[in-house]
Amino acid sequence: MIERVLSIEIAKGTWMLDVVAERNDNGIYDLVYPKKEATVHVHEEHMYALEYSISAPEGTEFKIYLDGELLLDDTVGDTGICRGSTVI
Repeated sequence: MIERVLSIEIAKGTWMLDVVAERNDNGIYDLVYPKKEATVHVHEEHMYALEYSISAPEGTEFKIYLDGELLLDDTVGDTGICRGSTVI
């Protein structure tokens, strides 16, 4: 198992980010407001998903990184909520 750094770059808002290894994940979020960086433990040969939920004013830009590598670059829409998932 190796340590990786999950981080978010955002000016304002709240967020919850979760690295999911299995369908029945433990439900514990890895990165939660107000922290902007957290260490996650992963197996190098395993595929993971990143699930995120961000609440911020419309037009707020945010970026999510894993070990400094950009995973997601997006902007919060008119609902003030941005949710989604991606493979990492």
